[in-house]
Amino acid sequence: MKYRPPAFLRTTAFRQTLLSAGLFAFSSFVILGFVYAASAGMMLRRADTVITEELNTVMEQFDAGGISSIHTYMLERIAGGAGDYLYVMVDRSGRDSGSSNLSWPRDVVPDSDGRVQFSYNRQAVTGVAVSDKGQSEARARILLLPGGYRLLIGLDVDEEINLLERMTTTILAASALALALGVAGGIFVSRRFARRLDDINVVARSVKAGDLKQRAPRNFTGDELDELAENFNGMLDRVEALMHRMRHAGDSIAHDLRTPLTRMRNRLDQALLDEGSLESREAALEQAVSDTDELLSVFNSILSLSRLESGESRASIVRMDPALIAVDLAELYEPVCEDENLEFSSEIQGGMQIYADRGLISQALSNLLENSVKYTPAGGKICLRLRQNSTGWIEYSVTDNGPGIPPDDRERALQRFVRLDSSRSLPGTGLGLSLVKAIVDVHNGQIDLADGSGIPEEGGPGLRASLCLPAAPDADND
Repeated sequence: MKYRPPAFLRTTAFRQTLLSAGLFAFSSFVILGFVYAASAGMMLRRADTVITEELNTVMEQFDAGGISSIHTYMLERIAGGAGDYLYVMVDRSGRDSGSSNLSWPRDVVPDSDGRVQFSYNRQAVTGVAVSDKGQSEARARILLLPGGYRLLIGLDVDEEINLLERMTTTILAASALALALGVAGGIFVSRRFARRLDDINVVARSVKAGDLKQRAPRNFTGDELDELAENFNGMLDRVEALMHRMRHAGDSIAHDLRTPLTRMRNRLDQALLDEGSLESREAALEQAVSDTDELLSVFNSILSLSRLESGESRASIVRMDPALIAVDLAELYEPVCEDENLEFSSEIQGGMQIYADRGLISQALSNLLENSVKYTPAGGKICLRLRQNSTGWIEYSVTDNGPGIPPDDRERALQRFVRLDSSRSLPGTGLGLSLVKAIVDVHNGQIDLADGSGIPEEGGPGLRASLCLPAAPDADND
């Protein structure tokens, strides 16, 4: 069986934390390495400076009295305790001059400035062992003198070298510790991250199995996982609402289509069985065609609503003057209201701009006006208004003094296939207001149903249906 690492090791959080820890450890190593290099350079430069100063002093002795003066100076320094200084002078044959405290180091090659670094036995020189290895480190300069003499003046740098070695060990240990702590932190964070994701995945699997009541737990910290859980729960609320609507849509469709289908079938049956005239049969067929048109209207409305909710109409939204739609509809519905013995008026404000699909907004307002014409009794009033409200939004409204919609039913009236009991006897599909709401949603607007201009005691409070759309910014700011 193929090995599979624990879930928290496979999480993105663990990989990102591990990567961050690696980068931190690497950057720490680089920074500490720079400190090491700077410290090492400073220490070695200090040693070279001290050696150079001592070498200059020796050369002053040489200038004053030649090789013999150097012998005398070196013997005095060694006899008086030369400290960490090392002196070697050999002749042309390599024989010690007798004034050295160290033998000439073997296998050393000086650089262009005559500098060398070598190991030596300090105990043999000073009688004091300062290194467990028995060896100490020294830096020196070699100078060629007249007569074939070679002079080496050095300085013990064992303490500096040991300090640099300890620094190297510390840098490596600190980098390893940073990496280890990063891995430990990554394991802790990823385990916590994985547990919270597992909670969301458990809910997702339950929803997949059909339980739409489950919701992802939240800790209300406002972090990205809490925001994910919030959006996930909002999506589930939306899915549950849609599923609930779908479960009831079939019953609503069957209820609203049963009457025209039954009526059409009865007429056709009667036309087949009736021995009446040809004219009566043609009338039955014409009525059947009318019933068929009513059915097609229902299905066309359902199709339009589905397209709106899928967002297909957003591509045709353009900048436009909202007054153009209001003027056209006012001219169209004024004679319609006259035919129905209704008083129609309009109040249209100009000089505004919106982003909208003209056809969809016209359809939404037409649905509202059709409803007002249908439900407002003869002698009633209908008013179409366009204005910019106090919040800066562009507001279309259709107000009548008909029976209105009870406050408790207004939210339900915007749903699909919802027909209030008072409207069951009138023709309609129950999709008009739901189409209006879908159109408003496409435009990121709002729809509001409120009491109109009617008087409850005289037939009803009326209805004021308003569509609020965001105003387009000035053209210079687009």
